[in-house]
Amino acid sequence: MKSTTNNQPESTVRILKRATCPSLSGKSKLAYEVGLSDKKELQVRVISNSGGGCFNQDWVKLSAVEAVLDKVPAGEPVTSDTLRSMFRGMSQNTGGFAFAVLKHVGYVVPSTTKKRCYDRVEPTAFKEEMAALIEGRTPPQVDAKPKKNAGKKAAPVKTPSGP
Repeated sequence: MKSTTNNQPESTVRILKRATCPSLSGKSKLAYEVGLSDKKELQVRVISNSGGGCFNQDWVKLSAVEAVLDKVPAGEPVTSDTLRSMFRGMSQNTGGFAFAVLKHVGYVVPSTTKKRCYDRVEPTAFKEEMAALIEGRTPPQVDAKPKKNAGKKAAPVKTPSGP
């Protein structure tokens, strides 16, 4: 697969993961890919949207996304507008859709103090998953749903008494 982003020369990208996530509004479902360039850089792109709205399908370096997020002072909330500078000259939906992917993979979580804002967090599970995929290992599994009996003590096993 070839990359054709405006700020990046053409390179080959190895797809590590394909997944879906809800848009920030929750009105549509986005499909995205995470890939590794021939320069060993993690990249991400949105490839489809179940709802209306145009967007750019070019690969975006995760290091560039992190650099933009790093410009926000520590403790300050972020929004999809934080990424606006990365997507100048592209559809306005592109930044919001990319931000929805960042939320899904764990770069941001809903803010506890400001409505419609997000707090930046370290995407440890995502980075571990990508490291495993790059090395060709099975990524660590994260339980999406807690187990039914989580937190409950197991009942003691009764053994039959002797004759």
